[in-house]
Amino acid sequence: MVYCGKASQGCQSCRTRRIKLATLFPSQSQSHPVLTSTATPPSTTVATKGRRSSGGKRLAKEIIATPVDKAIQFYVEHYVLGLPDEPRAGHELRGIKWVHSRETRDIMAAVGMASLSNLTGDKEMNTLAKHHYGLALQNMASSVRNMASVDIDLVLRAVVMMAMYEVIRDRNEPASLARTHVMGGAAILSNSLPLPQAPADGPRGLLQLCFSMVASKQSSLQYSSPEPNVLIPTHIEPQSEGVLPETFFDWLSIIDKTVSEPDRPSAELLKVMARFVQLSAPVRSQPLIDGHPKTADVIREALEINRDLESWEKRQDGIWAVVEEHVDKFFPHEAVFDGCYHIYDNTYIARVWNHYRWAHTMVNQLLLESVTKYPVSSAPLVSTDQQRHSLACIRHLARDTLVSVPTHYRHPTLGPAHWDHFDKTKRGAVIGIAGIPTLLFEIKVAGCAPGVPERCRAWALNMLETAYRDTGMFQAKALAGFLGKMVERESSPSLSPESVGEGGGG
Repeated sequence: MVYCGKASQGCQSCRTRRIKLATLFPSQSQSHPVLTSTATPPSTTVATKGRRSSGGKRLAKEIIATPVDKAIQFYVEHYVLGLPDEPRAGHELRGIKWVHSRETRDIMAAVGMASLSNLTGDKEMNTLAKHHYGLALQNMASSVRNMASVDIDLVLRAVVMMAMYEVIRDRNEPASLARTHVMGGAAILSNSLPLPQAPADGPRGLLQLCFSMVASKQSSLQYSSPEPNVLIPTHIEPQSEGVLPETFFDWLSIIDKTVSEPDRPSAELLKVMARFVQLSAPVRSQPLIDGHPKTADVIREALEINRDLESWEKRQDGIWAVVEEHVDKFFPHEAVFDGCYHIYDNTYIARVWNHYRWAHTMVNQLLLESVTKYPVSSAPLVSTDQQRHSLACIRHLARDTLVSVPTHYRHPTLGPAHWDHFDKTKRGAVIGIAGIPTLLFEIKVAGCAPGVPERCRAWALNMLETAYRDTGMFQAKALAGFLGKMVERESSPSLSPESVGEGGGG
């Protein structure tokens, strides 16, 4: 397992990013709604000391920050400030409703506590995280009882944080539980469309939740596998659940009827990606025999999906165009790959492009693996030219994924002067935190893909390790473990896959 080190105390540029929040979140003795809990366990009670001067006058109370205070501050500093589509500084949060809402208070605390528990090993903090997560679930149940009066934006923010809580915790299968929350949010949003109370960008929100569901499903297919870095495992792995639920396709129908024309390319892409996941799952769970017609059918379907993805990319222009810029010796190398970054029209389009990249990378990887695993079936279908094309495509897609990272996640060594470059991409994704788990998966896909240069693997590994030290998100640590095993094996040719463990396993 890759050693991710102790929790980072933050360099100067990190401290510049993470502005102290004392004035934004006053102490509980000031009755601030964010830090007042209706069911706070004894260990989170505020401790105060009253002192008197020689003249008998009471001095100001000394406030000791509670675990809830610290957890919410950690959440805001590490999961909100500076992320795309989010405020840059604490004072900008004053007028934002969700920050001060009772519906989000407990889930912010739970996310912060789970992160801090991972980084410090504090078991009591983990117990508190579970407690506040339970309160958050109760709050959510109360909030959605009356859909006519529910604040959909607030509920979706809470749902996203609940999904984050699951990928932060140390679990064998976090993606499955996170996906349950995502599905709940999608159900709430789909029920509001096209009703008046739905957000103006409601279809875009539903699209993002559906993209997250597809990525989460593909990730979970490999997450708990002894071969997490391959598309065609050596041994079949029976799946305990279906691929994509029927409701997912109902949501696609709703999207078709409500999506705006500028966002329609993303709806088209989502359908192709769903086909890939529907193909990928049975490849892992059902035995394929070389030379059998069924095996050839799988390869043909992969080739067709590959062609559809290439066609999708060629059709994108106008607001969907991607511009790459380079600034020499300005960005920290570990934060910005090759000193390059992308400019998109908005952060929603930026996220969609990365969804395209991970899916297209994996389709090409599936084709290359089929040549090795099923030589008889693949020979008449996957030509030598196609193999070369797939390798070149993977390298290009992997590089683009790494170059795109600062658009979605701000490395702790980056400061506002660096952010100015990335903020040429306008807002549009609504919730900055929502893209982080999928981004980590995308970095892992790019780093583990066949034929990717060693420097790409190393940079991707460093980014995943940094993300864990920065956020305490266990998913980042696990994915770094998968990639780290591959880097270790390739740097030590004498080690066989069996001695290292195929792909890692964590």
